[in-house]
Order: sequence, then C-alpha cells, then structure tokens
Amino acid sequence: MPSPASPVITSLLREPSAALAGTDVRLTLPLTRSLLNEILAARPPDTPVKQLLIDPESGNRFRVHLTAHAPLVGSVTRRITFATCGPVAFPDQPWLRFDIVDGLGFLDRSLISLLQGQIESRLPRGVELTSHYLRLHVPALLNHLGYQQLAPLLHNLEVHSEANRLILHLHLKTD
Repeated sequence: MPSPASPVITSLLREPSAALAGTDVRLTLPLTRSLLNEILAARPPDTPVKQLLIDPESGNRFRVHLTAHAPLVGSVTRRITFATCGPVAFPDQPWLRFDIVDGLGFLDRSLISLLQGQIESRLPRGVELTSHYLRLHVPALLNHLGYQQLAPLLHNLEVHSEANRLILHLHLKTD
C-alpha cells in the first residue's frame, strides 16, 4: 500500500501556483522509449487499443505501433509516423500538433473520415485525431487527467525527438 503524500506534496498538487509563487523555470525533459511505452501500457483496459508502442526517431519524428479494434473492419495494425509541429504557447495556442507523415493509406484515411464521430467519442477529452494529424489540447487533457490546476503554470511546451527519446521543453511560470 502506498504511503500517504506529505503535506508539502499535497499542497503543491492542490494549489501549485500558490506553492510555487514566483517560479520561472525552463526544463528539458528527455523521455526514453522504455518510459514512454511503460506510460502507454497503463492506459485504461476498456479502450479499443490493444497494443500501443512509441518509437522515437531522429529528425523530430516518431513511429507509433498500434493495434486496435475498428468498427466494421475488426482488428487493425498500423505503424504510423508522426512529425512534431512546433511549440505551444499558453494560453494563446494550447494545441500540440503532430502531423501524420507515413503509415496510412487511402483506405485508412477514408475509413477514419467516415468514422470520425465514433473515433472522437472514444478518445479522451482534449485529444483530436484525423486522417492527417493528431492534436492534443493540453489544458483540456490535463483537466481530463485530474491535473487542471497545473495548466496555468504552463507557458510554453515543445516536443522534439531523437533516436530512442522524446524531448520535452517546458517553460513553467507563476506570477
């Protein structure tokens, strides 16, 4: 059984802007392939996604290995390459976007377009997937995950990749 969080940690998570008043920090956070895949493996069991692995590559691209149950067609396996699309600045531009550059054919794109409503209903709030891109509305996604109090601290977020690592550049600031 995990031990209870200390009062300092509890305060930090409950009201981070008060606990971190005056903070202005820029972080570079490298996330290894194994850590990313461990996080992805912890997804809820009721999702239609049966396998989800990420393989960061050099040149700000990463490959996603996906096996999912799709309506009408059954089980589908794809390797999709995404390219990162620049920084996010809060609150003006809260969408983190990744373009799909390889791995989907004409029939895949048509099926995604046809089933767009069903896809949207199964994705967490703050996640948008089309046949051309994946977008994450960072504040909405934080809210969905129960971390809405952290959203005001984010000022910039940028994702880069190199072989075997995604690198997050974060700028956190409180007034």
